[in-house]
Amino acid sequence: MHGFSRGAKATSVLAAAFACTAATGAVPARPEARPPTWCKTGGTLSARAMPQKVRIADCDLRGRAVRGPNGLTAVVPADGTSLVAHSLRTGGASGLRILVDDQAGEITITTRGGRVPEGRPRTSQAPQDACKDGTYQTEPSKWPKGGTVQWRYHAGRGRLPRTAVAKGVANMVNANTDCTDEGRFTPAPDIRERYAGLSARGPNVTRDATCGTRDRVNTFGGKAMTGAESDVLAATCIWFLGTRTVETDMALQEHGKRWWSGGLCFPGSYSIEAVVTHETSHVLGLAHVEGADHTNLTMAPAVAACNKDLATLGKGDYDGLISLYGPR
Repeated sequence: MHGFSRGAKATSVLAAAFACTAATGAVPARPEARPPTWCKTGGTLSARAMPQKVRIADCDLRGRAVRGPNGLTAVVPADGTSLVAHSLRTGGASGLRILVDDQAGEITITTRGGRVPEGRPRTSQAPQDACKDGTYQTEPSKWPKGGTVQWRYHAGRGRLPRTAVAKGVANMVNANTDCTDEGRFTPAPDIRERYAGLSARGPNVTRDATCGTRDRVNTFGGKAMTGAESDVLAATCIWFLGTRTVETDMALQEHGKRWWSGGLCFPGSYSIEAVVTHETSHVLGLAHVEGADHTNLTMAPAVAACNKDLATLGKGDYDGLISLYGPR
């Protein structure tokens, strides 16, 4: 019988392993770390189940769809860009921001907004005069100062009129308002827009109002988002590198929604021009301004049926554009 105990055998094996490592310079292999339980394969991931900041080494979200607690969903960019997604709803608005930092190996996901409760709380303030309310918020990116945003138009199945979409885009770029006798704030912000023709593909937004993989074309227009939540009116996606916007798409909901572009407004219809003006503000780099006292601004996260108020800028909307682009 050999005179080695079980402990002596283990010590001998461990010593042999270290001797082999010292001789060859090799590092013993570590067991692979298991991904977090929320990092399931296939399907859409829930932002609610994951930390706000995710290490790519722990769970590579790039190319995966992530759904925020507000219902807004986007595909995490895999081309080095980051993304901001917005949805305007009949009872509020939602935002989903996905910052991809390949160098740091991290992806940060934040959400904003939600439903606006019916009625105004008794303790809330009365809305300020839009022509005096200078409140604004900005997004993490913008287009180059002095540049031109070229966009294509997609009529969709509902054949939304291009003229109404074009008016909404122009309202923001030209700072149209009813606060001045001239009908616009001056000077205009140093950013321009140009209609670049029709788009056969349509906005880069899926049927469930998810921001997809960018196609390097800015497309605005109608989309039958049949899988979206019933209160979604419009969805806008903005991709950016650093602080520079590189692409944007805007989709107006055709499924189950009535749109109004002039003349008598049928009850329950929404103004194309007003909604596009609001969404174009996101395209240019403005974020929602929340609070009952700011509801007269274009950037208020709500829109009423048969109401065109969002189509004309308030002081805060204009001040925000000037802060981003300076005067033209």
